[in-house]
Amino acid sequence: MELLLLFSIAATIVVILMVLATMREATRPMRRTMGWALGRGMPTDPGDVDAPFESWEIDRPGGVRLPVWDVPGHFDDGPILVMIHGWGRSRLTWLPHLEDWRRRGSRVVMVDLRGHGDAEPDGAGLGDTDVEDLVTLLDRLDAPEEKAIIVIGRSLGATVAILAAAQTDRIDGVVAVAPYETLRVPLRQRLRLRGLPSSYVSWLAIQGLRIIRRHPRSTRAAAARTQIPILVVLGDADPISPPGDAIAIAEAAPEGRREIVAGAGHGNHWDLARERLDAAVDQLILDASTSHAESIAKTLKFHNVD
Repeated sequence: MELLLLFSIAATIVVILMVLATMREATRPMRRTMGWALGRGMPTDPGDVDAPFESWEIDRPGGVRLPVWDVPGHFDDGPILVMIHGWGRSRLTWLPHLEDWRRRGSRVVMVDLRGHGDAEPDGAGLGDTDVEDLVTLLDRLDAPEEKAIIVIGRSLGATVAILAAAQTDRIDGVVAVAPYETLRVPLRQRLRLRGLPSSYVSWLAIQGLRIIRRHPRSTRAAAARTQIPILVVLGDADPISPPGDAIAIAEAAPEGRREIVAGAGHGNHWDLARERLDAAVDQLILDASTSHAESIAKTLKFHNVD
């Protein structure tokens, strides 16, 4: 009996430690800062890839500081493209392919999410407080009303983009690469990849994250509340964002569309289907920009009639 009790206590301690470790890892991802890139001989800012840029910051409550790079695009009449990186990444993510995005828009804006890159202080938003941060960023852009705004996000950034699109009418289109349904999904999947108990540990971790005000939100429910074009890009071999989740998100969006890349995991979609995905992104941007222009024209006509 005593042996069973000791075993139960030990098992409970192990579970608690796994839950705490999962919570800590989620809220304290590896920092891919400018210094991190410099130490690896990688580009540290847009200037290193021959792009002019401005740096500014978003100040949020609690002393949160989110650094931003604002790069002029090559398409003066094009939309503003806002780039949102994934968990454990940073705005550095976009530098290797920055020219591909500059040709599509009039501005390319890249931000470090909470707890990532050079943002201060520690503590990732995990798709909760990040949504309000993105809405604040859009307000800070001081964009002309006639300019469409397209948000491009990967993984965590993809979910944040869709969640924000359901909350503000200033987003005209979303490109969501490898989105997931709710925060519990990537926590569970990462535990599974390590051969650890995933279902109950991820559930307990979510309860702990709720206590520290990191509330999971449904990406699919948010997609259903949007009225803008949303392109979901997914890989059928993604170990972090299950393909079924991404398909359900695309189907829930009234103007959703999807591109499935055979053999793609969580981040190599463009390596396997570049031409097809580029065409899908260009079409999304065209459709969103056209819809925004038509909406502006209707509004002006209405006021002129009055």
